[in-house]
Amino acid sequence: MAKNITHHPTKHARGQSTYERYLRTEELLVLQKPEEELAHHDELQFQVVHQVFELWWKEADFELRTIRTLLQQHNLPRALHLLRRVISIQHLMLDNMRMLETMSPWDFHGFRLELGDGAGTDSPGFHALMSISPLLWDDFVQVLDREQLSLINLYMHGDQHPQLLEIAEALIDYDEIFQVFRAMHLKLAQRMIGPASIGTGGTPMELLARTLQDVFYPELWEVRNQLTKIADERGLK
Repeated sequence: MAKNITHHPTKHARGQSTYERYLRTEELLVLQKPEEELAHHDELQFQVVHQVFELWWKEADFELRTIRTLLQQHNLPRALHLLRRVISIQHLMLDNMRMLETMSPWDFHGFRLELGDGAGTDSPGFHALMSISPLLWDDFVQVLDREQLSLINLYMHGDQHPQLLEIAEALIDYDEIFQVFRAMHLKLAQRMIGPASIGTGGTPMELLARTLQDVFYPELWEVRNQLTKIADERGLK
């Protein structure tokens, strides 16, 4: 028998506490299928995981829009702080996705028909990040221009511009973790329905795989090639 457990009874009717009203829990918790309507036990987990995706993407989009404004205002410390927050969000997304690995392929087929032609590529949150993320590069370039600094010189003399270098590295951290998310999503789809199958939205797996070559900030990846070439020319091996 459990001992020393303190029970905290509520003095409010359900849905009427300040906590519930502020977080709108009554609305939030009816956004999933009722238990009696679930086509399969694992369908609830599937809905919750993907709704969490949308909530975090909403937060990430909000922060990225703020970061754009901060970069335009040359408020670098605050922009860097929020960019690190967005990166943390992406790490949370990876852990969230791993919840779906607790579901077997056959269990997924138990409710897959409920999705119809729905696909992750239809996600409004995903599309929001795909739209806004590349725009941060224009804002960062304006900061470099204001400092009369090229990207290659920033990296070669980073000790002279530590905060700008941190932002550049945070941008590539964000780019990298977003691509890891996309790669993990592809592997999850392959794990559930097979690498030779057609996705729920009608997209072949090989077409999804091609998108893994896309990056937000190709200049930040290319500058590494340039640095390696310069190092080779100088015999820095």
